[in-house]
Order: sequence, then C-alpha cells, then structure tokens
Amino acid sequence: MTTRATSRATSGFELLRRVGGVVLVLALTGCSGAAITSKAGTFDAQRVRVAFRNREIPVTYVKPVQARHPGYFIVFATGDGGWHGPSAALFSHLADQGYMLAGLSSPEVLNRSAKRRFSPTQVTANFANLFARIRRDLGVDSTASMIVVGFSRGASIVAYTAMNPRLRVGMAGTIAIALTREEEYVRPTTGRRRSELTVDDQGLQIYPSLAAVKGTRLAVIQSTNDHYVRAAESRELLGPDTPERRLYAVEARNHIFGGGRDVLMSDLEDALRWIETKAQPEPAAP
Repeated sequence: MTTRATSRATSGFELLRRVGGVVLVLALTGCSGAAITSKAGTFDAQRVRVAFRNREIPVTYVKPVQARHPGYFIVFATGDGGWHGPSAALFSHLADQGYMLAGLSSPEVLNRSAKRRFSPTQVTANFANLFARIRRDLGVDSTASMIVVGFSRGASIVAYTAMNPRLRVGMAGTIAIALTREEEYVRPTTGRRRSELTVDDQGLQIYPSLAAVKGTRLAVIQSTNDHYVRAAESRELLGPDTPERRLYAVEARNHIFGGGRDVLMSDLEDALRWIETKAQPEPAAP
C-alpha cells in the first residue's frame, strides 16, 4: 500500500526523471505559477486575491466570451505542483471548452509550509465561505450549479466536497482526477464526529468515506499505473459504477497520465456531460 507519506522519495525521483528538474524545483519551493492568461475571442482570465481563513489566496477566474455551458460553473483545484503539468493542461482544456471557471492552487489553499492540520468542521467552514465568495465574484446567481474538479491533491478537495452535505448545496457533481488514498491535512477530532467520515492518524481516509456518499454525482478518473492508487485498485475500493458514481480507467504510465493525456481529456469531457444531464440541485443560498 502506497501513501503520500511513504512514497515521497519515490515520487520525487520519478518526477525528476520523467518531468524534469525544473518542475521538481518549482514544486519543492512551493511556486504555484500562473494558471492561465486571456485568449482573445475565446475567454478572459483574471487573477485576484480573496480572503481565506486568516490570509489571502490567489484565485484565477475565467469567463468565456460566449457562454457554452449556461447554468454551470467549475471550481478547479490543482495538485501539489500548482499550475504546472497536468493541472495547467486540465485547466486550459476546461477554458477552451467554454466553461466559466475559478482556479485554485492547492499549495496556496492548504498553505503547506505552515504544516497545519484541520478538523472536518474547520475544513467545511473554510470551503463553504470560499465557494460563496467565488459564486459572488463570478456573478452567478443561486440557480447556477457548481461542478468541482481537481487533480491529485486537488482531487482530495473534490472528494471532501462530495462527502459534505453543506458543501454540496448548489453543486451538480464532482470529478476527482488521480485520487489518492488519504488527505493528511484533515486531522482526527475528539468528541462527536460525523459518522460518514473515516479519519485516523494518517488523515481523512478518502475511499471508505466516499462509500457513504449519496445524493450527488461523482466521477473518478484514474491512471492504470498510478503509483498511489492504480485504476484497478480504485475499482475495488469504489465498487461497480452506479447512477451516482463512475470510474474512468485511463491507460497511462504514471500518476500524471504520461502517454494517456488525450484519453484523460476525453474522459473529463464525458464526465462533465454526465453530470450536466442530472436534474438541477437544490439552489445555493443567495
């Protein structure tokens, strides 16, 4: 069994060998890079700083010149490398597809340099406030449906959102790409804990917690050779597809979908279509 904690040395070596030393240095130094720039005639992009907990974080907003998915907007969360590699490619692809977007860099959101862990109650309150701010900044009303998409560390944010009824208000569905086994930024709490969450000393155990999720559509897109959780193991942990849950297995070399990027993008588009066919969720509070 490979976890984030036990595979850091191995993943660092693979990242150096397969992606290159520059990306590794950027990731280790916490440099999140720039998400995207405007594309004339297609979309406008703007990077702003918004309040999150007791500080500010950068959020990249993308608005299409011509709306192609009215009634929906996407919140996207990167992996640990910020706006590099698959995260940058996925966000750019979503912008080209005409979605209204809010992009979050997971290193900025989680402030990993502080090495803090948070209770489920704290995590829920933080993200509820952030999602409400994003909705206001994008100018969408309470009838617009949010779709949350994330890669690797960002997929953990996606999974937590799917697990939490408070965060699901106004949400159409979620897509977790390269989903790992646990999220160590969520810590156990003393006293009463929400029964559907499995949290131990390693953090939030994602797959057991997802097993209890009902009432929302969740898609997981996983590489067949992901060194955290291979697609075959993800299938064992999630079980068969249901009307509310789908797994897409992408034939690829590694966690970052080497050799399988085209299929990854195609599966992402299919998962979005599947979510958008669902009846509208309960409107968000104004």
